[in-house]
Amino acid sequence: MFRACKLFTLSIYLFLCAFSLPILSIESIPSIDVQTKFQNGNAGLAGEWGLVWGEWPELSDIYTSNIKFKPVQLPNFISSLVDEERLNERRYGTYLLHIDNLNQVFKEPAIHMSPINDAWQAWWIDELGQTQFLGESGKISQTLDAQKMRFKTHILLLPKHAQSGTLVIYLSDHVYKRAGIYGELEIQELQSVNKGIHTDLASRVALISIGLLVVFQNLIFYLLRPKEKVLLLLAVLAFAVLFRAAISTDYVYYFLGNPDNFNWIIKLEYITIVWPPLASVHFFAHLFPTRHCSFVIKVGYIILAACIAITILLPIVQVINSLIYYQLVLVIFSLYALWLILRSMFIKSLRSLLVIISAFVLFLGVVNDIYAAQSSWYNFYIAEYTMFVFLFVQTQYHSLRFVAALDIAEHLTDNLQKEVADKTQELSIRNQELEEKAENLKIQHDKIKILSETDHLTGLYNRQTFDDKLEARFAHACKNSEHLTLIILDLDNFKSINDNYGHLVGDECLKMAAKYLSQINLGAEDFVARYGGEEIVIILANTDIESARDLSQKICEGFRKLKLETDFGDIKITASFGLAERIYNKIENVEHLIKWADDALYQAKATGKNKVAVANA
Repeated sequence: MFRACKLFTLSIYLFLCAFSLPILSIESIPSIDVQTKFQNGNAGLAGEWGLVWGEWPELSDIYTSNIKFKPVQLPNFISSLVDEERLNERRYGTYLLHIDNLNQVFKEPAIHMSPINDAWQAWWIDELGQTQFLGESGKISQTLDAQKMRFKTHILLLPKHAQSGTLVIYLSDHVYKRAGIYGELEIQELQSVNKGIHTDLASRVALISIGLLVVFQNLIFYLLRPKEKVLLLLAVLAFAVLFRAAISTDYVYYFLGNPDNFNWIIKLEYITIVWPPLASVHFFAHLFPTRHCSFVIKVGYIILAACIAITILLPIVQVINSLIYYQLVLVIFSLYALWLILRSMFIKSLRSLLVIISAFVLFLGVVNDIYAAQSSWYNFYIAEYTMFVFLFVQTQYHSLRFVAALDIAEHLTDNLQKEVADKTQELSIRNQELEEKAENLKIQHDKIKILSETDHLTGLYNRQTFDDKLEARFAHACKNSEHLTLIILDLDNFKSINDNYGHLVGDECLKMAAKYLSQINLGAEDFVARYGGEEIVIILANTDIESARDLSQKICEGFRKLKLETDFGDIKITASFGLAERIYNKIENVEHLIKWADDALYQAKATGKNKVAVANA
């Protein structure tokens, strides 16, 4: 019975061990056959690896398989392979892979180590247990303060004549959350790796050359034509992109290879996530201005200043973990710039077409890079290339505009005399035409002046002209101590005529009265005007009150003889007159003159109408 229990217990133990093998294993390290994987000049190392997290086992223990490891599938971010609690406790570990038949395929096997973030150190253990140091990126450490990093492009040279062995990569991951072997490692011939790096370097040098061309070309054109602010903004945008492209490339570490510079280089790289899109917003807002674009630009530069200050002050780990916020600002600025571009579609011009096409290519590049930053298997970045394409297209467009302007200026200079002679003759003809037009305009002006000064119904001067002339006549009379008489006459019973016979008949009465007054023999400085409604005013210059009364009485008697023939019968026209004179009434201003004459008119109306009344002295 006891023996059966032991066997049962042993069976359960073996069963549990069998289920625990995928988690922690002390069996042989995962291996890869290079001959099987070899294709198109390289052997990809994607697949199963061994991972020991939280430890850096001795190379001797790895050789003797005296370690426990977790089988994992690579490429993948370390955050997807290790639970968060354990990852927060220890941020270092070891990758293991056994490689077979290496010398059967490659003469000079090498690995380009670009798809590994943070600090790493690589070793090789051959079949006899002999170890060989392959290379490192900075300095691995179990603490953040002691870890040193650099992104200098590194080529890992594997042993030339090794048949098989174990690749050991020690990793310390204190900076990046999404760290680890996140891209596929490939074994290639050293010559092929160097060729790929040189090709990439050549393309980046070409991009930077284009960027420098764009910057200096636009700056020179701006200095020659300062009012073309778009050239300056394009130069600033090109410099921002150029700086971003330079600071974000691995090759910058060839010039700043000291790991102590790593934090500042990374912070500059994060700042340049925000600067180029803001510069593009400023550029597009100048090309296609809107109502609130100046406010948006000011807010954008405030955000940029805040990003710079926060990036400088925060520790490098917090800066890197805040990547999503930098990308959010990038997306906001990009969307606003995209809105400006789409809005420009309604402006049918070559400039709009070029902007839309090149900006669409740029937008695809930005979307591609955002996706690549979040992916563990896709790591192809093209935004820098598309941005330089956009800048090159815009620069050439504005350069063509500038050159066209220079050609026009040169043409004008070369043909100036001939064109001046032609223009002089043309101007002479135009001047003659203008003189004729000026004469016609003077005639038309005189007509318009008469129309503006006269009442359209009666043909007499209107109220505005009366006010102006009365002011002038009154000032002249005061200055020269002369008489000035104002007569205000009002057609009697005019309202009844309008009510009984209609306004058209009333208008005819006014016309008849105006016609009669225009036939009176007045002095050169005298004039008649329609004051308003049925009231008409007469200004008599240098005329005393007695002469004015006689003239008014004569007019009053003349009105009695007027008859308007209508369909309703003959209508008699009579009027009441009110007189006031400057000296006689001792009047000091125009307002009092009008008031006294109006009061006299009221007196004539009140005492029976159809008579002349003089304001009391």
